[in-house]
Amino acid sequence: MGTEMVSRYLSNERVKNLANEDKISDSARHYVNLLFQSMEVEKLKEMAYLELRENEKIEVQQLLKHTFESSLPVYLPVTEVSQILGVSPQMVRRYCAEGKIKAKQRLGETGQWLIPTEQFVSKPEFTKYLYQKEINRKKSIKAAEIMLQMIDEDEEE
Repeated sequence: MGTEMVSRYLSNERVKNLANEDKISDSARHYVNLLFQSMEVEKLKEMAYLELRENEKIEVQQLLKHTFESSLPVYLPVTEVSQILGVSPQMVRRYCAEGKIKAKQRLGETGQWLIPTEQFVSKPEFTKYLYQKEINRKKSIKAAEIMLQMIDEDEEE
């Protein structure tokens, strides 16, 4: 399957010429091949999700909830739900108010929305969300390490 995918993408003459140039390293070719494969997997994942019946979506949701149980927050903020769904935060609030998204408000009608995470776990976009969260976490750790290093250097002077 991977070879067919790559050859389909590489049938584009410009990409094919670039990939066949001696200047392109094997590592670069390998990365491009992986990139194309990941794009194809994303498409296949989305198509498979669309083919699921409602009861199967619930099964997937339960399986994934159990798998990620320890690392997921119970609730997601409106901004993160908007990223997962690809809509504006205002639209998420509207969906919550209309009951299209399971949610409840903290302080009556004027409070923050508490949006249970579990309803998004089976969505294809959720893995992208988790991946981005992990990247942000690593960046935060790196920034903290740099700050600590700078503080240590200042104290030594």
